[in-house]
Amino acid sequence: MFQIASLSKSLAASVVAHQVGAGVIKWDTPLVAHLPWFRLGDPWITQRVTIADMFSHRSGLPEHAGDDLEDLGYDRRTVLERLRLLPLHSFRDTYAYTNFGLTAAAEAVAVASSKGWESLSEDVLYKPLGMSATSSRFADFEKRPNRAVGHVKAGDGFQPKYQRLPDPQSPAGGVSSSANDLARWVALVLQNGKFEGRQSCQRVRCFRP
Repeated sequence: MFQIASLSKSLAASVVAHQVGAGVIKWDTPLVAHLPWFRLGDPWITQRVTIADMFSHRSGLPEHAGDDLEDLGYDRRTVLERLRLLPLHSFRDTYAYTNFGLTAAAEAVAVASSKGWESLSEDVLYKPLGMSATSSRFADFEKRPNRAVGHVKAGDGFQPKYQRLPDPQSPAGGVSSSANDLARWVALVLQNGKFEGRQSCQRVRCFRP
């Protein structure tokens, strides 16, 4: 088992696309429609920033907004609430890679779906594809006896000295999986939302934004 880091974003996009195809939400739904507490530094942008904006990293948030707060141990809601304190670049005119911007969008989709993000991912992607070794929860990865852990240079060798806890930004970087499981997801993508001959949701293009 491996922590797949930012490849998590691609799986998250598949989850969101499924919900778009199922009619639960739209790519152009503003986040505040489902996260009324969410704020950015500009009230006008706050009312207009959408799921697609956050997944495209074009909200105006600065690069890696909120990551330092995760490093300090703050939880997801706390980090997302503090994005309002950051200065913004121009809206939909600047690309800046933001884990917590994407996570905010995923949270909005989860609320619209009446589930937590981790359970939603299981129900619409991992379980239907038979990805039994895949999880959006760090605790599940930690329980696996055959997990790979990150190592750092220590003297003449390498040691597993540090363990990142990615749950606060799970949609953006907190998935753990195996090569076999990810091959199933790749097959789904390459077949435009079909897997083993079955369409994976009700609408034909549900896995394509």
